[in-house]
Amino acid sequence: MNAAHREELVLADVSGVWVIRSSSETVYFVNADSMLLLRLAGPASSPGPGDGRWVPLVSVKSIFHSDLGVIRVGDRHEYLFDWDPNGADFGYWIQRRVTSIDHVEAEDLAALPRFPQDGRL
Repeated sequence: MNAAHREELVLADVSGVWVIRSSSETVYFVNADSMLLLRLAGPASSPGPGDGRWVPLVSVKSIFHSDLGVIRVGDRHEYLFDWDPNGADFGYWIQRRVTSIDHVEAEDLAALPRFPQDGRL
């Protein structure tokens, strides 16, 4: 199996940034080292809090397999995130069925929003 492409991603066992694509044009990025989530909404997707910036990823739940911390091709996932660390509310997104999981190479990270520099979002 190519290390840059996965059919299943166990967040506790990987490092780096991964791009999760689905049947939607909305794209999710997960930084497994810092447990951060970036959602870039596609043109037909509803925008929401936390879009377009890295936010703390609280958990990922598989819809079909009902397990936590595993993202897999063919499944749908619920991402729970803390879009406002000073507030009491969390946000969540349920992604459409995943079509690919790929490692984001260092040169491609430059096209994404910067990671939080001081640990605060």
